[in-house]
Amino acid sequence: MEAKIPYNKIIIVVSLLVNIILATEAVVLHFENKNLEGQISVLVYQNENLTRRLHVLLRDYNLTVNQLAYYKSQAEYFSKLLSARSATEGLVGNATVNIVAVRTVERGPFEAYYEGVTMKATVELRRGSGKILVNTQPRVGISLQDSVRTASMVAENFTGIELGRTDILVTVISEGEVDVVDGPSAGAAITVAIIASVKGEFINESVFITGTINPDGTIGQVGGIPEKALAAAKMGAREFLVPRGQSIITIWKEERTKIGPLIIINYKPYNIDLKEYLRQQGYNVKVIEVEKISEAYELMVIV
Repeated sequence: MEAKIPYNKIIIVVSLLVNIILATEAVVLHFENKNLEGQISVLVYQNENLTRRLHVLLRDYNLTVNQLAYYKSQAEYFSKLLSARSATEGLVGNATVNIVAVRTVERGPFEAYYEGVTMKATVELRRGSGKILVNTQPRVGISLQDSVRTASMVAENFTGIELGRTDILVTVISEGEVDVVDGPSAGAAITVAIIASVKGEFINESVFITGTINPDGTIGQVGGIPEKALAAAKMGAREFLVPRGQSIITIWKEERTKIGPLIIINYKPYNIDLKEYLRQQGYNVKVIEVEKISEAYELMVIV
């Protein structure tokens, strides 16, 4: 007679096999889920870095556009000059002005940010043949030659005094070596300093300005306004002059979104008044928009 396996034992064996299979699948799914979470974390990190890099590239692009527009105006202006004017006698004078700029600080291969820097620029007038000399102490990666040439012509128009027999020596003084990315933005400040040198007047050290100088004496727009203003505020600025239309700035604000155990970081732009931005950083600085060099000079010179 054939022995029969009890029905309840068959059920137990089948149940054990099913549980073993389910447990195995659960373990496999657990490890696959962990692996997927790791991949998602890597993608989130890469997305965060790419977002920051895109932010930097966008700001670099805006700076480049401003500089290209500036150099285009210079080329158009100089192409129209028929002859250089000359003074009957050279001048002697000097003035010092604050200048602000931005530099790029690299944190890693995917992350960089802008930082404002302040420097001093001294202008010295000497009797000569109309040469323009630019010196830096120590090395400063800044291009001022074209800006100073335009500044000297604007100063001639402003004062009515020709500088054809006057050499202009501009010395940029920094606390250390620095590579800045927007040399033309010092044009307005240099123009004010040349005018002050010609007129024998002094510039208020608590007033800072950023902006290019155009051949017609207007002040052109620049990038890096928040960083420059903050650097000026840290150096004791009481007034900060900006080109017309640039007292409202764009700030990139970090936004965090939590999805399960992950945190996704994005940066979104929003507009804010520059004076309010500085107030939030703990500084009380008056922000003034200027359109022409005559407006800037009146605000910067000590009467």
